[in-house]
This record gives sequence, C-alpha cells and structure tokens, in this order.
Amino acid sequence: MVKENKTKFRFLPAFSVAAILIAAGLCLQPVSAQNPEVKSGKADARPPIASAAPATAKVVVYKVANGEILKELLLTGEMKAARSVSISAPNISSSFSNMVTFLAPEGSQIQKGERIVEFDDSSLMSQKSEAERTLDEAQLTIEKTKADLEAQRCDLLNSLSQAESQLKQDQLYGKISKDLLPGNDYQKYQLNVQKSKLSLEKAKEQLDNFEKSYASQMQLVEINRSQAEIALKKIVNDMAKLKIDAPQDGILIYGDNWSSNRKIQPGDTLFQGMEAASLPDLSSMQVVGYVYDTEYGSLALDMRCAISLDALPDFKVEGKIISLTSVASRKGFASQKKVFQAVIQPDRVDVQSLKPGMTARIRIPMVLAKDTLTIPREYLGLDSQGRSYVLKQTDSKTASVQYVGLGEIGDRLVQVVSGVSVGDPLLPIQR
Repeated sequence: MVKENKTKFRFLPAFSVAAILIAAGLCLQPVSAQNPEVKSGKADARPPIASAAPATAKVVVYKVANGEILKELLLTGEMKAARSVSISAPNISSSFSNMVTFLAPEGSQIQKGERIVEFDDSSLMSQKSEAERTLDEAQLTIEKTKADLEAQRCDLLNSLSQAESQLKQDQLYGKISKDLLPGNDYQKYQLNVQKSKLSLEKAKEQLDNFEKSYASQMQLVEINRSQAEIALKKIVNDMAKLKIDAPQDGILIYGDNWSSNRKIQPGDTLFQGMEAASLPDLSSMQVVGYVYDTEYGSLALDMRCAISLDALPDFKVEGKIISLTSVASRKGFASQKKVFQAVIQPDRVDVQSLKPGMTARIRIPMVLAKDTLTIPREYLGLDSQGRSYVLKQTDSKTASVQYVGLGEIGDRLVQVVSGVSVGDPLLPIQR
C-alpha cells in the first residue's frame, strides 16, 4: 500500500508542469514595439539575473520591431529675468564701503520712485556740518576782504583828491610873475608845482594798481569759497546716493552676500559696486538650468524641452535652449561642485505666475537612435557573467535563452545590435 502511494506522487510533478505550460500558452498575447506596456521610472543599468515569468501569471509576448531610443535628461534650475536693473552700493568719495540701514521687503511690488534701500550716512552728516562751517567762514572772509578793499580804495581816492588839490594850489602860486616875487620864493613855488605833479602821478598810479589787483584779490578769497561749496556739494551728493529710490516698477530681489552665504540684509557692509538688490523685468523671465559635466555634452542650442515649476504643479510650458556657458561655476553658496549653465527661453511668459527664484525642472528628450531594433527594458536580463540575454519564445510552450548585443540604452527601450531579428517573440523577465 505504501509503495502504491509513492508511485502516484512520483508522476504528480510531471503532470502539474504540463498543465501549467498549457495554461501559459493559452494566455500569450503579442504587443507592438511602438507602444510597449512598460513601467515608468529609471531601470537599473545592471539588472539581476532573471528568469521567465511564472506560468500561472498572464504573459505578454513582445515581438521585436524597429523603434526609436529616447532618453529624457532632467535638469534643475530657477527662474531669472534676462533684463534687470541692478541696485549697487554707491561710489562715494569719502568711503569704500557703506553699511545697509534699510531695505524694502524682498518680493514686494515696488513702484517707481519708492525708497528701496538706504545706507548709513552718519559720517557724512558730520562732514557736512564741517563743510558748512568752512563755507560760512569763506563767505565771511569774502565780505571782510571786500570791506577792506573798499576802505583802501577810499583812502587812495582821498589821497588822489588831496594830490589834485595840492597841485592846483601850488599851480596858483607858480603862476605869479617872477618880477613880483623874490627870486627864492619864485623858485620855491616852481619846485612845489613839480612836487605836487609827482605826488599826483604817484596817487594815480597807486589807485590804478589797486584797481588792477582788486579783482585778483577778490578771486583769491572767492576760490576758497568755491572750494568749500564744491566740498559741501560732493557731500550732499554722496548723501543722496546713499538713499536709493526705485528707477522703475518691479519686484524687489535682494542681492547675495557671498561672504556670509546668504542674502543681503540690514547691517551688512557693502563695498562699492556690490549688488544690494535688483528689480527684474518679469516679461523677460527665463530658466537658468544647472548641468553637470557628465551631461553637458548631450546638450545643444535650440533643443526643445518641457518646463515645470515646483511652486505651480499645474503650470507647464515648453521652451528651447538659447545659451550654454563654456565655463563651469559654483552652483550655490555652500556647494563646492562646479556646474555649467543652460539658459532656457519659455515659449510664453506669464508675468502673473512666474516669479524670480522659483525652482524649475527641465525635461529634455534626446533621441539616441532612430529606426533600430528595440526591446523594452523589462524583456532584458543579465546573467552572473554580466552578459545580456532575452527569453526567445520557440513555441507556445517553451522559450530559450538568447544572448544579445546592446547599443544605446533609453529610459524605456534598449537598442539591440545582435542576437534577435524583427518579429522575434520575447517573453518578459521575472525580476
């Protein structure tokens, strides 16, 4: 009795396998190479050793056909304006650096003429007071000099009048006839006339020299006043530069403080020319994508791409690459990794939705091969020696392992260069 039971169990596995293979053959369904039913997502570049799908599962047969190998390159980036007005730390004569004391809120809508940034002007205030005092002193010096010169002119005019009066008096005595006077008196009167003429000429000469030097003496003190006015005007202009109003409407974006790895904020000291803020033109929004050197060679100008925004999941727009940098730069403040930049121009710009600094994702489809033998990645296996293979269906019940040579590998399809032909039926690999 025991022997009979053992005999029955010996034939049971063979019978079960035959039944499963028959059931599997009834469920085989072919699909086309142009639209294979594959799962989305990136597959492992080196899939584990695979086996045929369980006979009890529904098996989908794939027939090898020509197709297109596509690979999608995903870049990250941010929205930036191609045109923007930069607000920089002012260039003033009294200092090479200035401290920020006020900043309008970042991201706020700024109207033209609205105050957006102020720098500390306390040192200039003291300089202004000193310059005003110097100017007042120069003005007083001018008034005093003018008064002194006018007094000197009066003295010279008075001397001239006295000389003229004395000459007239001496000339009256000099006209007396020699016959009416003693010889000594006559000679004395003639000598007095000569002396008075010399005195008059000297007085005229002194007045003439005074008039010629008057303008130069006044110019000398007026130069001091002009220098004081110029110094005061420079200080006033520098103070005006420290208070910056918006030159146009826009959204205020703070500049980067590279030394502190953050945005500019009140209390920071900026050197001349450093950007404190900017007012971007929203109608010129672009996407600046960051590309590692391993992917840089795959990009080219005018390549089409799809743009999506993390902040606006429903916003989708297409665009094209309009610029590729040839020199790598740092991606961010704390990152030491170097990346290239790809500038993508959207086909349309929504100024109400797109804002500077929004994180963007750029999907760039790349055609690796056209009109070539393709198989879905789930129909490809890898043995322990690293060789690629497929399960080629020989009939409705059996399949054989066929090693294949691979070319380009896309996100969904893989190029096969040897091992299979068009129309060969393949079974999926059980992972």
